[in-house]
Amino acid sequence: MTKVHWLSRLTWRSWFYFRVGYGTYLALLLGYAGNIVVLYKLAVIDNSYLRPYFSSLALFTIVGLALSVPTAIILGLLHTKRTGAYAADASLSTESNPYVYKLIPGKEREVFLPLMVLTARGLAKVMREQNALSPQDKEEFDKVLAKADSLIRGQMVGHPRLRQS
Repeated sequence: MTKVHWLSRLTWRSWFYFRVGYGTYLALLLGYAGNIVVLYKLAVIDNSYLRPYFSSLALFTIVGLALSVPTAIILGLLHTKRTGAYAADASLSTESNPYVYKLIPGKEREVFLPLMVLTARGLAKVMREQNALSPQDKEEFDKVLAKADSLIRGQMVGHPRLRQS
């Protein structure tokens, strides 16, 4: 691997890790802390009714955590189990992943699919010799083998934007 290739790879990997770390952890913590401070200032300090209940920012933060964490967990559960939002997210992620429609480089392309194709061709040969393969079965078999050959050549099969009914 050349130094330029290594540096490019390191740069893109670092960029990916930065986005994951910042988007998942730092932004959440900083955003939550910022909201707590702003809410405390606007809803408690300037409010004579709530000020006696929350004498400090620490107490307000503890109560905020005690209320918001279970609420967020319940909302997350509803999001994944009870609404179509999670299914739509998973569907879009699947559509945008190119390896759903083509072979993964490495063992899948080099070993698994070629082995399956050879096994299927051997089985078809045995079935033809025993006259157990109808013309319709042979046609369907040939279509599937043509798709497998396309995958081995690096092409895509299926249509990412068409829904299956």
